[in-house]
Amino acid sequence: MKVAQVPVYLDLEQVKLIRWDMQEAVLAADEDLEVTMQIGDVTARRLAREEIAKKRDIHQEAIDKLDEAFKKLNRRDYELRESD
Repeated sequence: MKVAQVPVYLDLEQVKLIRWDMQEAVLAADEDLEVTMQIGDVTARRLAREEIAKKRDIHQEAIDKLDEAFKKLNRRDYELRESD
């Protein structure tokens, strides 16, 4: 499946902050998934878990990409650009 993609340029501080926020979002989703087990209605529980899991996966994918960016920045594997 093709998806639209655009490059985004971030500095080290931006990467660290966004990565931290994404890690917090994944932890919150994990907690939310645990709480959904208390939902009595099976269909509602399944729908809630599917939606939370989908968002958690998106956040985890972002963390993986940010981790790679963090590693590249720490290795000095980047190009210098003029700041806007």
